[in-house]
Amino acid sequence: MDFVLVNGVPSSKKDANPGRFLWNSSVVISQDILFGFGGIPLLNENLDNIQSQLQSLSYELPPLFNNRREIFRLFKRLLNKNKYYRSGYLHLKILVSDQESNWLLEATNYKGFEFPNREQGLLTQISPFQKFSGAPFGRLLCHNRLFWLAAETKNEAGSLSRSIFTNEKGQVCDARGANIFLAKNGVLLTPSLDTGCYGDLIRRIVIEQAAALKIPLIESNEIDEKKLLAADEIFLASEARGIEWIMGIGTKRFVRNYSLIIHENVNAHLQVRAQKQLL
Repeated sequence: MDFVLVNGVPSSKKDANPGRFLWNSSVVISQDILFGFGGIPLLNENLDNIQSQLQSLSYELPPLFNNRREIFRLFKRLLNKNKYYRSGYLHLKILVSDQESNWLLEATNYKGFEFPNREQGLLTQISPFQKFSGAPFGRLLCHNRLFWLAAETKNEAGSLSRSIFTNEKGQVCDARGANIFLAKNGVLLTPSLDTGCYGDLIRRIVIEQAAALKIPLIESNEIDEKKLLAADEIFLASEARGIEWIMGIGTKRFVRNYSLIIHENVNAHLQVRAQKQLL
């Protein structure tokens, strides 16, 4: 039997009936949170991220979320009830209105133990739909979801999460739900936040791990389509999908090298984070 948490209370999924909250909820903020290595390594960062999203819409987290230790205990309890002992994702939804706030938590398990690393390369394209670099909350997930969904559903190729987005200045920004990194002549580049790109939690960790590996990395607002296609390697990074190597954009093909090294270090970093969390 699958279990969920409804406002912190365990319930079987079939009996949860979360639809009753939607009557009074004007905003739904959702986040996929990685669990693995016995813990939830980026829990605090995810909760901070959700709080930023809610505050950008003039809402606050439900009061229980002020007690991070209790939230960790409840989230782990759900994983144990579902007998999810390897790795996977917690799917958190915060439903808020002027009258009340409610929250729901589900979980999905996958067979691996490590942070995801997509073995099959992605074939991508550059989307004709452009983002706006001046969007005040462009780095936040909730302010990107509708744009990504609208742009991808109009994508002639019809393949979701396979487009790379630029802004009105022609600067490369991100992909759906992920940040983009490219390697050229031994240097990694990623779009700077002032391009209007989304700021996934893994973005900062990739930057930190590149520094630890002594790999030069530049945050740039000068990556255009020409520079993108001239790269030696391109990969995407996100908590929700892990590291995804881009095999090609249109007819252009890319090698695979740094994405494997970065994945190895990010995976080790998350493992350490999870172990410290359990102490």
